[in-house]
This record gives sequence, structure tokens and C-alpha cells, in this order.
Amino acid sequence: MENLEFVNQNLIRRGFKSCIVPGAHEALTTALGIIGSCSVGIGGSLSVEQIKLYDELKQRGNAVFWHWRDGAAAKIQAARADFYVCSANAVTADGIIFLTDGSGNRISALSFGPKNAILIIGKNKIVGDGREAVMRIRSAECAGANAKRLGLHTPCADLGECDDCASPERICRVTAFFERPSNGLENTYVILADCNLGL
Repeated sequence: MENLEFVNQNLIRRGFKSCIVPGAHEALTTALGIIGSCSVGIGGSLSVEQIKLYDELKQRGNAVFWHWRDGAAAKIQAARADFYVCSANAVTADGIIFLTDGSGNRISALSFGPKNAILIIGKNKIVGDGREAVMRIRSAECAGANAKRLGLHTPCADLGECDDCASPERICRVTAFFERPSNGLENTYVILADCNLGL
């Protein structure tokens, strides 16, 4: 928990509206409380899937757009929702958030579009610095596991290590790091969970 406290304070110092929760259930209830009755777009995220946010939002009547459940057209609708929810690939000890996308939908939504964003981040994604963040993103446990999950054949999936490949199936195409919340959004919330979530 000490490490989470340090990261949380640095995220707050950088302008993110950050909090710590003890587990997945509390991450869910915190996100639901922040969202209220607003519309929600969701980016590709195993963390969001694991806490069952989509199902809970649908059950209580929120308008929800997620391309994993609703098809590719939902990516556009998601970026126009009141809230955009996703995770990150890594967060450094000093509070810098790293994301890598295939199409850039999460990165663009966190930069400009919705009024509010929520990032749900498990403690397994905390790294020491930017170099470690990039190493984590390109690791067999992150990109490789994600490519395997999608049935893709990339060096990270097939060989267990990044080869900075030119594969047409490459999913690491757009990378960004957020040192501060974007001015294009009104609020960027971070929910740090004291448990492992996602890849």
C-alpha cells in the first residue's frame, strides 16, 4: 500500500483526481459513483471487463458504448460520451501514465472529446520510470499476452519478446504518455486498485 500511496500523491500533484481502493469491487463501486447517470464510452480494457463495469452500467440504465460488446462503430460513440473509461498500460512511480494502442482510440479520447475520463489501474501496472513503462508495454506479459489473447502472430506472442516488428498484426502502433491531464477534458479520474487488474 505504501507504493500505491506514493503513486497516488504524485498523480494528485500532477492534477489527476486520483484515489486508492482496496480491490476490484471497490474500483467498480467508485467508478459507478463518479459516473452517476451519465453516458459512458469504454476503451479496450481487460481491467474494465474484470470489474464488470459494462454489465453494471447496462443493468442500471446508463447509455454505454463499447466496441468489444457493441461493434466497431461504438468507438466513435464512446469518444462522444460524457465519460470515457479505460485502463493504462503503465503508470510510473512519479505519476506519469503510459498507454499504447493499435488505433489510438484510448489515447485520442483521453486527449480530447469526452468531458471526463476514468482510468482504472491495478497495482501490477506500477513501474519505476518511463524506461520501465516502455519495457513493460513491450513485454511478453503485456503486449505479448494481449496479442495471444487476440489470436495474433507477432514476435512478442510467438517468441516471447518484442522485435519492434513490422507485422501487419502488430498492436503496439500508437504510444503516448500523460504527464498531466489533457486540457481537452474537464476531469481525469484515476482509480488505483490494490490488486492486479488487466495485463
